[in-house]
Amino acid sequence: MRGAAPLPMPRLLFAGLSWLLVACAPVGVSVQAGYTQLSIGGDFALADGTSGTGDAPLQDVGDAFGLGDDRGSPWLRAQADLGAIVLGVDGFVFEERGTGTLDASFGGLPASTPVASELRFGCAKLSAVYDIDLGLVKVAPGLAMDVFDLDFRVQELSLGNAEVIDEIVGVPLLFVRAEAGVGVLDLVGEIGYLETPRIDRSKGRFLDAQLLAEVSVLPLLQVVAGYRHLDLDATGDTGSESFGVDLQVRGWFVGGGLRF
Repeated sequence: MRGAAPLPMPRLLFAGLSWLLVACAPVGVSVQAGYTQLSIGGDFALADGTSGTGDAPLQDVGDAFGLGDDRGSPWLRAQADLGAIVLGVDGFVFEERGTGTLDASFGGLPASTPVASELRFGCAKLSAVYDIDLGLVKVAPGLAMDVFDLDFRVQELSLGNAEVIDEIVGVPLLFVRAEAGVGVLDLVGEIGYLETPRIDRSKGRFLDAQLLAEVSVLPLLQVVAGYRHLDLDATGDTGSESFGVDLQVRGWFVGGGLRF
């Protein structure tokens, strides 16, 4: 948990794009990029697992760590239509800094400590679905994999002591996409979900939902806009520490793309 090298998210997205192109010869490919405005809410926790305190006390990201403002970031999305099978990849990287005062202990940092916080959160989603054409609407069930890159550093302002949550987690999701087209407008909704039972002191619940509108302004050119909501609720135990993450990352995005 401490000292792990963060996953280079641009490399992961590039690998995902390569996966789309080499999986098999696509019938059609679309590539989109743009700007997303995101905010984060929820709670973090970190406690010494040997202290007998049990689960770490959750602390609000705004009050305790000074996070939660809107931040801009680039995003990338691509899709390959192989006929009945559709493969997709999308992702973003979100970064924020702030200052706050701890409500409770956070690892070795005691309650009421003024701290400076740095958060880097990346998410890359790979999906594979099977298109079922119902006429006006397509429904496509399948599977997705969300890869979360969480790097959270909290440093004491006075003495410089620091605690870090540095986790890279791949989460398989039950996934479904629905699509409806009217003229040059396509409306797309996607949702993925997973809930794991408690095993020892670890459990998790993950939700990834997205709505977007695509407008074909030219035969090859698209304009896209939408909204995404991620909800992560997980606890774990590394042996020396216990941690908790209950986060919501949400915001809108706009961009453009090419469809071949």
